[in-house]
Amino acid sequence: MENPQTRADPIGPIRITINPELLIAATRGDKSLVENLLARTEIAISASPDDALSAQDTGAISLLGVTIGGNTALHIAATHGHLELAQLIFKKEMSLLVACNVMLETPLHCAVRAGHGKIVSFFVASFTSEGEDAGVGDRTAIRARNRHEETALHLAVQNGHVDVAKELMSADPKLVSMVDEQGTSPLYLAVMAGSVALLRAILGSSSSTTPTTVSYAGPDGRTAMHAAALFGNLEIADKLLKWKQILAKIADKLGSTPLHYAASTGNDKMVKLLLDHDTCLAYISDLDGLFPVHIAARWGVVAVINVFIEKCPNLDELLNNEGRNLLHIAVEHEKIELVKNVCRKSELVKLMNGEDYEWNTPLHLAVRKGDEKTVSLLVGNKRVCLNIMNKDGLTPLDLSTKNIETSFKYWQDPRSWICLCLLICTGTSTLCALNFIPNKTEKDKSKEESDKHINVSQSLAITAILIATVTFASAFALPGGYRDDGTPTLKRRYAFRAFVIADTLAFILSIIATCWITLGGTLVVQPSIRVHNILSSTRLVTFAAKCVVAAFALGLYLVLAPVSNSTGIVVCVAASTYFLFDNPSNPHLYRLGMTIKNRRGWTGLCKFVRSNAIIIIRNVLYEAFACIVIFLLALVK
Repeated sequence: MENPQTRADPIGPIRITINPELLIAATRGDKSLVENLLARTEIAISASPDDALSAQDTGAISLLGVTIGGNTALHIAATHGHLELAQLIFKKEMSLLVACNVMLETPLHCAVRAGHGKIVSFFVASFTSEGEDAGVGDRTAIRARNRHEETALHLAVQNGHVDVAKELMSADPKLVSMVDEQGTSPLYLAVMAGSVALLRAILGSSSSTTPTTVSYAGPDGRTAMHAAALFGNLEIADKLLKWKQILAKIADKLGSTPLHYAASTGNDKMVKLLLDHDTCLAYISDLDGLFPVHIAARWGVVAVINVFIEKCPNLDELLNNEGRNLLHIAVEHEKIELVKNVCRKSELVKLMNGEDYEWNTPLHLAVRKGDEKTVSLLVGNKRVCLNIMNKDGLTPLDLSTKNIETSFKYWQDPRSWICLCLLICTGTSTLCALNFIPNKTEKDKSKEESDKHINVSQSLAITAILIATVTFASAFALPGGYRDDGTPTLKRRYAFRAFVIADTLAFILSIIATCWITLGGTLVVQPSIRVHNILSSTRLVTFAAKCVVAAFALGLYLVLAPVSNSTGIVVCVAASTYFLFDNPSNPHLYRLGMTIKNRRGWTGLCKFVRSNAIIIIRNVLYEAFACIVIFLLALVK
């Protein structure tokens, strides 16, 4: 039979505006008012049977009238769940059963969306009884589609009306084989909703009642199984697999199977369910050559990777279009925990030195990205070879030296740290090794280097000037105030002398640093001298900051001690934490030491410490310089 919305509109090409009284009555479900209006219409028509206009003038009400959205009185009654009124309207004008509004929705669509099961049952029964006799349709009219090609079953599933879905399935099982304009089936929508009840309504409670033509399609080539894997509903996934096993192997438009989706969400239970069903799923790649294990590696899901390791022992053979294994991808996306997990597993040793099509190992990628933590993990693993060359003939150490493209060889920088770490672990064991790395800055990059010098100088100058300003002001606003003779009140206190010395040192160091910074940002000065001045002024500013903190703690202690000595002590202790955490090199130094220990053992670490004892002691003295000077000078009477 012809689709209802493709037939001529039963209301006619010229639509009649619904009577306001009828609209109010249909909305409220006032059956008696509608009956009175229709009785008045019959009287008016009998009085002027040949003149429709005269009939309207005498108060005739037409059931063919529609709202601005094209809804008839039957649409309105169905939307609001007025069963008796819907029966009355249908009895008076059966053609309204298949009338469409501007969204091409019939009264059945409206009743289904609202979840009015009794009205849905009445409409379904009417399609095969009075409706067929009246020429308004038969059972196939239940399959009417709206503007988005959605059937009534689509709307029932979207809105979670299980009983309505069962009613429609009983009336016409072929509804489950129809898809909307996006290619979405009711089954796909049920899985998206995560409703087991809806799934059972569509598939039936057993295989004997499952329709044979159920569509499981979704948009972009996805299936209901993709949706189940994406949302992690194990019960639905298990039921789908038992119903149709092929669903696990169907790929979407991008070549991704449900296992790809499960791996991307990090749902290890869903991954295990799919692999228990068929381990071959792990060996299906998408259009980019990514296997499900690569997707899990990209997101760094350790639990999912462990499931793959348990179920698929030859993971080291799975390579993407670039020839990269899962460790390559984990390193590329900086998934530290996954790299750590892989490095612990002896069965994955082949991954650690695996080469892609450019002959790059995971260590090459980590060095190129400048990922200090990942390099530490890989270098600290004795099974990782440090001297493998890539297609360009570069080892990880060669690649790290190429990454340093600035005259500032500040070893706390991740790229400089990586270079130093590789130098030490491949045989060179001195912190001075970094100074022997050839400068990769070319002449044509001199302008770029000059711009860097100016930017660094500006940042340091702001800090130095700020310290100088604060310390200058505090020198004339001494804690405790002044006596009548103009001398400081607390001049005989040891903490006062320490405060004055700390404040003076901070001021002098910041002024000296400002002068050096000025030379560091002057283009007429040679680049090597600019770099030396900038690095030296950085150290001076650091010392000045230490003195400022010491002056702050001592000044506050002087003020608080007469009132509460314990509070003053707490302030000094809290301020001392600055000296523990002000140096950002401490975590880098610790990571370097642990990497050397893991690579070369305690013997190698002790050898490294002995060979660099002078440098380490010098650095410790630098850190303690400000405190030592303040303490010694404060002892002078």
